Amino acid sequence: MLKLQAITITHLKDLQTLIADLDLAVNPGDKLAIIGEEGTGKSTLIQAILDPEQISSYAQLDGQIINHFTQIGYLPQNLLPQQLNQTVSDFIYTDLDYTVFDFQIFWTMADRFNLPIERFEEQKLRLANLSGGEKIKLQLLKLLATDPDLLILDEPSGDLDMETLVWLESFIQESEKTILFISHDEALLSRSATSILHLELLQKRREPRWTFYKGDYESYKTDRQRQFDKDLQVASKQREEQTKRLTKNQRIQKSVEHQLRNTKNDVAGRLLAKKMKSLQSQEKRFERESKDFTDIPQDMDRINLFFSGVEPLPASKILLDWQDRTLSTGQTINLILRGQDRLAVIGQNGIGKTRLLTAIKSELSQREGISLGYMPQDYHQVLPIGISALDFLKDSTTAEQARTLLARLQLTREEIHHSAHQLSGGQKAKICLAKMVLEKANVLLLDEPTRHLSPTSQEEFKQLLQTYSGAIVLVTHDRSVLQAIKWEVLEMKENDREDK
Repeated sequence: MLKLQAITITHLKDLQTLIADLDLAVNPGDKLAIIGEEGTGKSTLIQAILDPEQISSYAQLDGQIINHFTQIGYLPQNLLPQQLNQTVSDFIYTDLDYTVFDFQIFWTMADRFNLPIERFEEQKLRLANLSGGEKIKLQLLKLLATDPDLLILDEPSGDLDMETLVWLESFIQESEKTILFISHDEALLSRSATSILHLELLQKRREPRWTFYKGDYESYKTDRQRQFDKDLQVASKQREEQTKRLTKNQRIQKSVEHQLRNTKNDVAGRLLAKKMKSLQSQEKRFERESKDFTDIPQDMDRINLFFSGVEPLPASKILLDWQDRTLSTGQTINLILRGQDRLAVIGQNGIGKTRLLTAIKSELSQREGISLGYMPQDYHQVLPIGISALDFLKDSTTAEQARTLLARLQLTREEIHHSAHQLSGGQKAKICLAKMVLEKANVLLLDEPTRHLSPTSQEEFKQLLQTYSGAIVLVTHDRSVLQAIKWEVLEMKENDREDK
């Protein structure tokens, strides 16, 4: 068992509390998913569980971590540059603890993972030459050979294609081990997690909130939305009734004040003064009662964006007509794209999906009547590193409207002036979406748009696309997005290459 008692994590640089008074127990066999926007302390919490000293240079940890697991296996979010430069053989044997490493488990799991380790070693392949899925499997193999009873996985789905995502799901589902993992992938969460820890920063990112839910992700989403709607209804009704009572009270006070000024009768004056005092006491009582009102619910994950005023191109208008078009990757593509098509491009990592999207962008940007909205994987291709969020949007609207829009995206007054490189990936993604909304683009080109969005904000992202009337070309591995909207699917395959 792993117990977290009154855990509080405070960032030393700005003294911001990321997590406050977290109490949590992880039991053997649990599959706990940690979710939330970037910057809410998910990875920091994991590092604290592994070794509190790892975060001591940038964060203060209070509370107690009690770990009864005997062996922890940790899969980091990214491999180090020096690891990527290692051969597969060097990676396996570097820093190997022979006292706990079981080669029988290693080779048994290699067969089960369908990972050709011997071929990798014969070809002296470096980790940089492996696919995202092969890297994940190799790291897991090395961990599992130490027979850990707790696995901690930091964003294991971040660089995986669809085939490996399905494999990872099955691995988590079928494993008897306790697994704690961070993920933004809704399908992975829905099919693998048995409990949820949701980390948030509310009140303009100043107030941390954590929610633990014992149950699957879909049930958590449903219950969370139901509670949000209930709290909003109660809070709104309380404030509506309060406004009515205060308005009535102030109206009567004005009437009594008018009578007081005009009366010449001492008895009537005393009675009116007594009534005024009673009304003022009532007003103060109303104000005291308002302190106990249900808080208006907040959700930092929400994407309060809506496409309006978009003038879509005619549904029959052909934007692209590629017949046997050879791409720089060597693939031959046949593609017809019309004015209101929704095209999803899928395929393994490294197959050329991003380069296809770039080629489409290059051609469409030269066409008259087309207004392109482009969201690359590297946001800084469209969002300059040194520009602030406010200045970025001011090019497309007024400063006042830009501020309003950024506030709806949960950016604080300070954050709207921060340079783009200081913002989280999720914030950059939302700002890029806001730019497309403001510019009323009639064609959207989106490259892995959900990879930095919190899973609880992805429902609104899907609704945003569902209500969009123009053409969309989407590169994604996100199965929940593919299932939510009717797409024409272009699957890029290795055997499409001419050089094979």
